[in-house]
Formats: sequence, structure tokens, C-alpha cells
Amino acid sequence: MPSTFQGLAVILVALLPGALVIFSLERVAGRAAIGVGDRFLRFIGVSAFLYTLLAPVTYLIWHDYFRSGALGPDEKLPLWLWPIAVAYVLVPLALGYGVGRAIRGGRRWARVLTPDPPTAWDAVFGGRPRGWVLMRLKSGRWIGGLYHDHSYAGGYPEPADLFLEVEALVDQDTEDFALDANGAPIGMDRGLLVRWDEVEYLEFQ
Repeated sequence: MPSTFQGLAVILVALLPGALVIFSLERVAGRAAIGVGDRFLRFIGVSAFLYTLLAPVTYLIWHDYFRSGALGPDEKLPLWLWPIAVAYVLVPLALGYGVGRAIRGGRRWARVLTPDPPTAWDAVFGGRPRGWVLMRLKSGRWIGGLYHDHSYAGGYPEPADLFLEVEALVDQDTEDFALDANGAPIGMDRGLLVRWDEVEYLEFQ
């Protein structure tokens, strides 16, 4: 742990961009890090990447305004440095949000920049797929419904619950969806919330 305020400030400045990127990304795409140590290394890695890209700019700002003797005792920092400080926070947040949206959209380049999902559940639902979900509960009852834009699947490390925005009628004898005249599952005017620890079998169509 840092023993001085300056040491703490250096650590915060060094880790903040990476932490903001990861925080923003996980808000959109779900958490993929496993353990505190893994997340800490990601903060450092992303921060190092951003600082490398911005090294010429940060060097010039340091040289002109922050190095010892750069400003006289009566000189003030220019006002235009304030938008730079705002960008220091907003740019990492925007970068994380953009990568998170790309992951949700299934963009291949975004997957290259991110690790594999920590669980099979996150691998299936992390990309926001659309389709019909059929499940057999541990009680033996069959249920299902539509997973679409307004549905939600809990991600690691939270409980793997599942909300389907439209519950579908399931025939308990055939163990499949009841179909209408057009061969589509019959939706009901309600949603469905299920906890994973209640599910024995799940099929995504």
C-alpha cells in the first residue's frame, strides 16, 4: 500500500483509465474477469496501452506545465487543460462502451480483444442472441419462451437467472412448444423469470 498521498495519486492515475474501460465494457457485455488479481492485471494492461498511444501528448503537457520549474510562481495552468482532464475520464468510458457493444453484437474483432466467457452460460447469452428457449425444470415440468431484445440473462459472477420477455405455451406431453397454424410457438401475454438452479435441461432454438 502507498505510504504517501503522492504515491496513492500515482496509483490512481496509472490504473484509472484501465479501470474505467473495464467497468464500462462490463456494464454492457457482462463480467469476464475471474478473481481480483485478474481484474487488477487488466486494469494495468489497458492503462499501459492507452498511455502508450497518448505518450507524445502527455509528455508535452508534462514538459510545458508540470515539470519542476516549468511555470513561474505567479503563472496559472491554462483553462484548456480542463477539457483534457474531462477527456481523461470520458474517453476510457466511451472506449469500453464501444467494445462492449461490439461484443454484444458478435463482432469478431471485439472478441479478439477480450477473453473467452468464464462460463458456458455467458458464452450462450453474452452475445444477446434471439430465439426460443425450452427448459425442463427439476420438478419435471417443461417451460419456455422468447429470448429477445427485452429479455435478460444474469452473467458471471451473479446468479445465472433468465428472464424471457414472452412466455410460450409448452405441451407437457410432447415436451415441446405448442404451435399455431403457422408453425410458430404460441406466445402468452406475460414474461417468464427462471433461476438456473431450478433448470435441469435447456434448449435454445
